[in-house]
Amino acid sequence: MSKDKKGRFSDLGFLGIDPTLGLGDKVLDHIEEAQDVEMERLQKGDYYAVCPGCYKKQIKKNLLQNGCFICGWKGTEEDIELAKAKFSSGEGGAKAKDSGYKTICPNCGASVITEEFIENGCYRCGYKRDRDS
Repeated sequence: MSKDKKGRFSDLGFLGIDPTLGLGDKVLDHIEEAQDVEMERLQKGDYYAVCPGCYKKQIKKNLLQNGCFICGWKGTEEDIELAKAKFSSGEGGAKAKDSGYKTICPNCGASVITEEFIENGCYRCGYKRDRDS
């Protein structure tokens, strides 16, 4: 553990003592370090994958075996790697935002199913988006 960590419980105010005797700080530091290690492991590993259909992060094994549970996409590992490259380069970003299961109506703020919103408009206020946008 690094000595530059500032104690979260080190100032009891007017008494100037540490009520946890430094134990709370050590536990919280250990938890933060474990979380950092786990995040690095997940980023380096290939446990998760981005679906080429909807650009949502999912468990890679399940995505390949069963397809995407959000959009129904089924394909190969090569398709996933291509989608990962597109998504990381920023090409898939606009599609990822527009292709979610639900979207917010810009007129009234209702949460609507994206596919129905594009086809029929908003069920609450009747707002219909142009197909070009």
